[in-house]
Amino acid sequence: MFGTAVALGTGILLAPHAVAADKWGPGYLIPDSTGKPDTSHIGGYTVAGVDGLAYCADPELAGPDAAGGYGPAKSVTAWTSKATGKNASAEDLARAAYVLGKYGQTKNDEQAAAVDAVVYTYLEAGTTYALPDGKRALERLGYSNVSPSAKKWATGYLNEAAMFAGPYKVNVKPIDSPLKPGVKTSVTLDVTAASGHKVPGIKLDLDVSGAAAGAASITTNADGIATATITPAKDGTVDFKAQAKTLPATQLRALTPNNAKAQRLLLAGGASSAQAEVHLKTDSPKGALVVTKTAADTKKALDGVEFAVKDSAGKTVATGKTDAKGTWQAKDLAPGTYTVHEVKAVEGYQLAADQKATVTDGKTAEVAVKDTKIPEQPKPKPRPVTIPVLPQTGA
Repeated sequence: MFGTAVALGTGILLAPHAVAADKWGPGYLIPDSTGKPDTSHIGGYTVAGVDGLAYCADPELAGPDAAGGYGPAKSVTAWTSKATGKNASAEDLARAAYVLGKYGQTKNDEQAAAVDAVVYTYLEAGTTYALPDGKRALERLGYSNVSPSAKKWATGYLNEAAMFAGPYKVNVKPIDSPLKPGVKTSVTLDVTAASGHKVPGIKLDLDVSGAAAGAASITTNADGIATATITPAKDGTVDFKAQAKTLPATQLRALTPNNAKAQRLLLAGGASSAQAEVHLKTDSPKGALVVTKTAADTKKALDGVEFAVKDSAGKTVATGKTDAKGTWQAKDLAPGTYTVHEVKAVEGYQLAADQKATVTDGKTAEVAVKDTKIPEQPKPKPRPVTIPVLPQTGA
């Protein structure tokens, strides 16, 4: 975790009787880089006035006891090594934040030592303090009083962070066709890390409004996938929002010493969040009506017959005329019961009675209408006319 305050970069200044590692926090008391026993520590550090553990971040500077106190915690967007003058990559900062956020807050000595080793690895990449093969990194984890589990865990944390460190993105798999009112539809979600890997065990809080409503939570499975269900109540738009509120941290939080020759500290814990919002169209499947018009006497198709289709409320939703084949089609009708009404027949034929027809999801209903010929009126018979003979008169 840190070196001495006697010689910069080697350890922390201890009173002669201070031999217990718990002076600082979970971890192990180890020799400094010069080999002086019990003058350095690998693990977490307890800072007065700070809730939780902190970890040293400048291995070649004096320890926290030489800091003269620390300023308030601040988020870190860039990090420059005081040993090499090089900037840590954004990727390494996010990975360090992941490990500190997920594993840094601990009372376990092995875990704290592993986190300490990981922090130096990311912030001092390529130096003697960086795993997997930095001399001092291996030396700090290899002392006889340090559990072998610490090195094993540190390696595991590095591998895990490479897969699952942020920043994160919540993804909602697109739905190809519109949702249907009253029909339950599955929605697939995942949360991806910066590497593109899907992250398992992430809780997603859902908020559904618009044509559907509700709230729930789901958790990504071992493959990093979660499934939600939506049942829209009506046509319109479903507003679907998924939020992951407790993702691992993606940003470091640092404490700056009042003495610039002492180590900066990084706080354990922290979290991040991510969300996605999609708007899903809900639409009742449309059907159609095909009207076939024939003459009742000749069975021939009747062209030019006018029709209207009315819904259950009596509203006209479609009008048109039959073609040369005696057919007319009303399209884009929502499922329901309709009335087929003949508006105007061809000359010589009577209007047909109204007919009911039921349209179902995405299907076409067929309606056959026959017109009866108007009967010919009988011709009147001529009536005999009698012309009376008037009497003749003479002179």
